[in-house]
Amino acid sequence: MFDLREILSVGQNAMIRQVVQKSDTASNYTKELNELLATPACVGMAIKASVETIDQYLPEGFISIGYSTEFTHTATTSLGMTITIKVTIIEIEDHEVVLQIKAWDEQGEVGHGIHKRIVVNQEALLKKARQRTRFLTNRKLV
Repeated sequence: MFDLREILSVGQNAMIRQVVQKSDTASNYTKELNELLATPACVGMAIKASVETIDQYLPEGFISIGYSTEFTHTATTSLGMTITIKVTIIEIEDHEVVLQIKAWDEQGEVGHGIHKRIVVNQEALLKKARQRTRFLTNRKLV
């Protein structure tokens, strides 16, 4: 394998900024909150920013995959407001990258958290996934 610290560094970051659309709201979970940004939408943006922070620097054939996310949604963001998510690498250990998540809108902070990703060989990952799928397709229904 390779040393991640040779291609990534603590402090490296990416930001995503977008206007909150209907598809980003909590209406997917409860109709009463159809005007408010959903926590999963924030987490999704953080994951996307994390991939942008890491994957473009990896050698061919390697990708990062998330395995842990801890996010605290501290304030509401309404439909039409602009949400900004920034992720910053705060730790690199072996093949693991730990990123800090910060989220804010025009009024201030709306959330924060930690996202952990691990760098893997893409073909090996897909091979394992195919093996798991093959098991399911060969299973007899009772």
